[in-house]
Amino acid sequence: MNNKYFMAVPNDIMNTKHSLHYELLNFDTNIELKLFISILAQATMIFRVNKNKKGIQTFLISGILGKDSFIPRSKNMNHKKVLEIINQLNSPFFDVLSLSDKQISFQLSAKYIKTLKSGFTNVNLMDLKKYKSLKATKLAILTTIYPNGYLSLNYLFKYLKVKTELPRTEKIRQIKTAFDNLDVEWEYKHPAKKGDKELPEHYKFHYKTIKPETDIKSVIKANNNAVDKTFDTSELDLNINEVVDKKDDWELSEKEIDEQIEQAKKTGYLNVYNRLK
Repeated sequence: MNNKYFMAVPNDIMNTKHSLHYELLNFDTNIELKLFISILAQATMIFRVNKNKKGIQTFLISGILGKDSFIPRSKNMNHKKVLEIINQLNSPFFDVLSLSDKQISFQLSAKYIKTLKSGFTNVNLMDLKKYKSLKATKLAILTTIYPNGYLSLNYLFKYLKVKTELPRTEKIRQIKTAFDNLDVEWEYKHPAKKGDKELPEHYKFHYKTIKPETDIKSVIKANNNAVDKTFDTSELDLNINEVVDKKDDWELSEKEIDEQIEQAKKTGYLNVYNRLK
């Protein structure tokens, strides 16, 4: 795994009403979350490369804990610990998931496979390496998928699994601390004082991702390359029966890029993009 390795998050799962929405990041420790999404990313890649092959497939775990991994290196994070975490997972994303002799065996669940028919948003796993807290990692994934907008307070209480027994002020403080770790500008909006009228923007964290200047064509081309690399198996040590040759189905022509720019203008995305520069 290297800094060109991405996790493809199906758009269907990001619908809050989908049964897998809260399950994707439903972990109690940062290391468990990062290990899980690393495995899910590789398993999804293999499944797609093998043309949705059914049944149990395998890949070697070598590299997940290497120096190029996005999982923080620790003397406590060894093969034994990985074995313990994986074999205790009971995830609705997998019907089969086990580790034996440094080889992961998996079979994706029908519920998760169904979501793969929707579009994807790509998350660069190496961008998550610097986040040491669970809440910051979860927020980083959310703000990567939705670079600009707002997240309601009650939604964040649930998604970040903020302890219910804490005072409300402490719950909000923990979310603010997580936002402070991200490359975003943010503001928590609420009534200035008790008794003031509650407005639609209140009790929400409004944020804007800080990005380096670039032009709109570069954004589209970069996203096109990211999708292509999502299913690139050149970096993986696979043990599967058949791997088909990678095709250039994701390649966009200049005409298609121009069409996307025109569509962006119609939807207002381009105006938002220009304001953020």
